[in-house]
Amino acid sequence: MPGLGQFVREMRRRRVFRTAAIYIVGVWALLEVIALAFQSFGIPDTALQHIWLAGIAGFPLAVIFGWRYDITPAGIVRTPPAGAADTTDLNLRKPDYIILVSLIAVAVIFAGSTINEIRQGPLRGAGPWYAAADLATAIAVLPLENLSGDTGQEFLSAGLHGALITSLSRITQFRVTSRFSSRRVTGDMSLADIREMLGVDKILSGSVMREGDQVRVNVTLVDAQTEQLLWTESFTREFDGLISMQNEVASAVAREVKVQLTPDEERQLAVTDGPDSATYEAYLKGMFQLHKGSPRGYRRAIEIFTEAVENDPTSALAYAGLAIGYSQLGHSPYPVAGAYPRAKEAAQRALEYDSDLAEAYLAVGMYKIYYEWDFAGGEEAFLRALELNPSLVDAHYHYAWLLELLLRDEEAIEYGEYTTELNPLSPFYTAWLADQYRDAGMFEQAIAEAQTTIGLNPNYPVAWLALGQTYLDMGRVDEAIEAHEHLRNNRFWGFAFAATLATADRDEDAAAVLEFVHKRENNPFTLSLIYGGLEDREETMKWMRAARDEKIPWFPWLVTWFPQTKSMHDDPRMQQFAAELGIEFPD
Repeated sequence: MPGLGQFVREMRRRRVFRTAAIYIVGVWALLEVIALAFQSFGIPDTALQHIWLAGIAGFPLAVIFGWRYDITPAGIVRTPPAGAADTTDLNLRKPDYIILVSLIAVAVIFAGSTINEIRQGPLRGAGPWYAAADLATAIAVLPLENLSGDTGQEFLSAGLHGALITSLSRITQFRVTSRFSSRRVTGDMSLADIREMLGVDKILSGSVMREGDQVRVNVTLVDAQTEQLLWTESFTREFDGLISMQNEVASAVAREVKVQLTPDEERQLAVTDGPDSATYEAYLKGMFQLHKGSPRGYRRAIEIFTEAVENDPTSALAYAGLAIGYSQLGHSPYPVAGAYPRAKEAAQRALEYDSDLAEAYLAVGMYKIYYEWDFAGGEEAFLRALELNPSLVDAHYHYAWLLELLLRDEEAIEYGEYTTELNPLSPFYTAWLADQYRDAGMFEQAIAEAQTTIGLNPNYPVAWLALGQTYLDMGRVDEAIEAHEHLRNNRFWGFAFAATLATADRDEDAAAVLEFVHKRENNPFTLSLIYGGLEDREETMKWMRAARDEKIPWFPWLVTWFPQTKSMHDDPRMQQFAAELGIEFPD
């Protein structure tokens, strides 16, 4: 094949093989450097796939360049044709500049696309890499068994359970199931049952026994797929050594799962000092109350944390717990007066003593978006919280709703979906995800998620709220009324039933529900939505002004998001509300 041989000789003469070799060696060296850099910054190895693809895509560009051009001390020149004289003009001409600019433009496009893919990562808009299930090891920490024989020590096993979850959650390549869902595991479940229910790869279990001031903790790590025992250890510590123990467990799990810790993660998990025994015991008692998830539990937690910071004014953990307690009391259509300012003060004190507390940043974010209506500041706080604790489900949840407000719907749904991955058995997160789907017009997903929630808790009001509103948006009015009938006597969500009745031209029935709400409490939030559903603009605006003036936390979403008020977006008063908040209406 003389033609092929001549072509190969011409490629050798034009130094194409040399150019290709230089390119391959250069890209290989670059990948080695990038791999080390990614490892140092905690970026998973799978992100290198984009760099590899860019390198492969750039190879034809290098071959084209090598065929047509040479790099000399005088700069880039055209490769002389075979048999050319020494006097041949090899300077670049106009077509060469066009070719070179085209090659550079294509290379820049490849580079820009690669950087964009890496920057966006698996959870678009998040920056960090923690949110993709395919990049994370999913771990469940099962409730620790209380071996003390004293029910008064339940706070200790429950508190250490939550603390171990927090320590593991600091590792960006772990997806740690939330406390709520892991506590749904019962003793008669097999590992296969747990794996299927929680969707996890690894399971950490253990027990706690207290003897005087000493606490003995036994922990075991197993592979949920193979049921193989990976690691087991026993620790005996006093209360002031429990933080060190938690971090040792997290580091050991990372080692057994072969996860490379980032320098920042190593620094956080190397912490050995903590509050004194009395303060840490009070912290665990406070968290035990906080995790009950009820107003009564929040108030009792605040009492415990307040006493703790009085005894130890430098306890960052106690201040962070105090901030979360007040934030939870504030996050409601019926907020406790002064809750958010107190949350802000406690969060700031926590960060003064420990700038790496994700829960404190969560409280800051909640204060900023629900009280100050500072959405840029809230986003910054939530992203910092998630950087420090990628499995902090409430940070994902509240950030999702901020993104809904900012009309970044795709990102909002991704964050909402991740809350259900972290907490798959919580009706709270699945129900609100259903409403996110509904708002995005993803009606089948909304119905499925609402029905999933009803399966978890048949009486959960937000599930019926989302289901009925989805049917209403689809024009299935009778089914909407049937779903919202479940909200008839609910003071929070009765507005949805009244609004649906009004949509069906059953104004007398709607008025009866409205009267019920008025009798219970004239709350600006619910009354704005009921009158919005009745399309009574004057009453709607009256109660929306009241919601603004009373700093109802959900007022911004009342302006832009709730379907009962969307029909009034053309009202100049509604547009003024949006202008004051610095937000836009959806198209």
